[in-house]
Amino acid sequence: MTRPLLDELDRRLIGALHLAPRATWDDVGGILSADASTLKRRYDRLYEARMIRVIGQADWGMHTTAMPVHVFLDITGETPLAVLDRLRDLPHLQLLAQISGDYPLYAVVHAPSEAATSEAIDRMFSVPGVRRVNALPALSTLRRGITWDPQFLTDTERAALLELGVAHPEGAATATPPAKPLSEAERTVVALLIQDSRASAAGIGRAAGLATSTAHRVVRRVLDEGWVKPRLEIVSEWLGFQTPFILRLRVAPGETPDVMRRIDQLPQTRLVAHVASDMSVLATGLVTDRSALALFVDRELAEIPGILTVSVDVMLAEPRRYWLDRDLTSGLGEFHAPVLL
Repeated sequence: MTRPLLDELDRRLIGALHLAPRATWDDVGGILSADASTLKRRYDRLYEARMIRVIGQADWGMHTTAMPVHVFLDITGETPLAVLDRLRDLPHLQLLAQISGDYPLYAVVHAPSEAATSEAIDRMFSVPGVRRVNALPALSTLRRGITWDPQFLTDTERAALLELGVAHPEGAATATPPAKPLSEAERTVVALLIQDSRASAAGIGRAAGLATSTAHRVVRRVLDEGWVKPRLEIVSEWLGFQTPFILRLRVAPGETPDVMRRIDQLPQTRLVAHVASDMSVLATGLVTDRSALALFVDRELAEIPGILTVSVDVMLAEPRRYWLDRDLTSGLGEFHAPVLL
């Protein structure tokens, strides 16, 4: 796979799709002052190069009754990448990474239930090369990955795209199921939108065996209810963002909610969670390089009151992020979408 060469319009298109992943080409073209057919060709080229993909972020209550667990693994007698490769076959792993610091491997387990979570973590102990498993259950989570923004657009363009694409701001994530059970048509549409959130209602109707008018209505309901949120995934390194990172923060008692809100507002962050640990806040993010990470820690993070200590780890390899395998040579790979309850 040849890494695609990107020009300014490619970058602006990617920036637009981060903010409004399901917007029509006419709408995006009107905001970016670009021809709609040109934008579609650009998107198709980047998609075929396996650099970008619009998937659906399912509401947690659609696929689990449990909160995620952040897991740090120590190893012995093996290289980190060899153990990481073995972990790929375990179930319910949303993220896998090799990181710097005391624990060379990091994973996020998000299983359908607490029992399945315990079983998944238990299986990690039996993986050859794993010496110790440090599991940090999330107590509350503000999800950022869907709204991370590479900042390629003007404020005016961003505002116009946000009006198109974000009906439901992120906020705290919960594993609360829908108030009423979904119909079979709704479940089918949810499953299809998770796999391809740019699919048209007509295309979904054909795939689901629904009349076009019914498909339009059900797709609109699924999106309006927030059961699925369109989400752009990219090979961020090909875009120039070379340094994903993890922060573990010790926060003064009573300051955790405010610290989490402040971190959640920073453009560099992808996720912030309150975890059961002596380091009460865990955050992940993405910047261009290690110099940018140093500035982020020394400037933006340093201005947040209530943070007592900071532990910073760099992700050295991230072969899976948000259920999606990725490779720096071949691009985006298999999508291990969670199964609906």
